[in-house]
Amino acid sequence: MRRVIKSGACGAARRGERGVIAIIVALTLVVLIGFAGLALDLGKLYVAKSELSNAADACALAAARDLTGALPLVTAEAAGITVGAANRVLLQSENVALATNSNVTFSKLFSGPYLTQNQFGAGDVPGIGFVRCTVNRANISNWFMQVVSAALGRSTVSATAVASTTQAQTTCALPMYVCQPPAPATINKYDWLCSKTGPTVPAPCDKIKGNFGWLDLTGGGANGLAGLFSGAGYCQVPTSTTLNTKPGLSNSVPAAYNTRFGIYAGGQYKTPADGPSDFTGYAYTNNWLLASNTQQGSFTDFLTQRLKFTPYQGDAAAGISTTDGNASPPPNSNYKQGADRRLAIIPVVSNCSSVTGASTPVTVASWACVLLLHPMTTNATNDPTIVQYLGSASDAGTPCATQGIPGSTAIAWGPKVPVLVQ
Repeated sequence: MRRVIKSGACGAARRGERGVIAIIVALTLVVLIGFAGLALDLGKLYVAKSELSNAADACALAAARDLTGALPLVTAEAAGITVGAANRVLLQSENVALATNSNVTFSKLFSGPYLTQNQFGAGDVPGIGFVRCTVNRANISNWFMQVVSAALGRSTVSATAVASTTQAQTTCALPMYVCQPPAPATINKYDWLCSKTGPTVPAPCDKIKGNFGWLDLTGGGANGLAGLFSGAGYCQVPTSTTLNTKPGLSNSVPAAYNTRFGIYAGGQYKTPADGPSDFTGYAYTNNWLLASNTQQGSFTDFLTQRLKFTPYQGDAAAGISTTDGNASPPPNSNYKQGADRRLAIIPVVSNCSSVTGASTPVTVASWACVLLLHPMTTNATNDPTIVQYLGSASDAGTPCATQGIPGSTAIAWGPKVPVLVQ
């Protein structure tokens, strides 16, 4: 039997191999950790890019809303900066930074050139059709790349969006109509319009040239009317110029209508979830004009109260009755649920004189933008519902410009809405 004796050289070789494997494993770990760090750094930059893209989109859409041709570009710039800066970046850790005369630029053509608002004159404003928002975040610290090289330790990410306006494909109208007065009388912007009244015509309805009534847009009767007032309205407005009136109202209609003022009297309409409110519920009744205020002043004050999220001041202060009792101002939180709920699109009817106590076909001459001035009272005979005429819904400067969804540019009627084009 032969005995095999292992030499010292062979053992040393094997120990050497174990040393080489350890070095390979160590180098592999370094590479793997490096790739993991690189993936984390690139992931952080990708998230920042997505956040900045959201901010740029929001900025461009908000600014495009005010490209009406009637408002100064500084208004559109301010809207874009305000909305864009409300977005957050770097894993939502900080607000996006935007500056005037820098991040928001305008152009008459999609291809440019894009200039800041202070580089245009007042005469250029009607021709401005595009707005571009550019946002960036510089000096974003990296984790792995900062270790590898000081030059790669910081990164800059930016995003750009371009928006414009186009015709609305649909307009969500309320089931109301404005009466076009007989020639030569006309309805002027900021005029107050009253619903049909009883034998006693209270001020200011005794001096108003036109009034309005109700439409059965859905064929659903009074319940259909209530659903439109508490909801978005009727968003499938027919192209036909003939619609039918809806005489009379049910008890559910005032409650639905008043949700737009943040008034929830119980029953079917208890919370903002049953009918979102406008940003403000502040009411304007006959007392506003009796106090020597102007009709235009009511709309100006409405915009002021909306910025404050001012609630309905209560039946006692408004001088009307919206419930069986005395409605008091609800919490301010109710007024942050919806937007433009008191700005509505309704048709202008040319043959109101033919309307009777029964359902009557009426002819639509155009579409109007109106402001719902106050909640619907339960005493309709002496306290008619009043709305304010704010001009045609197709006007360049209509306050109803954001209602509807983008559609074909071939549609000649209806408001314009902002859309992203890049």
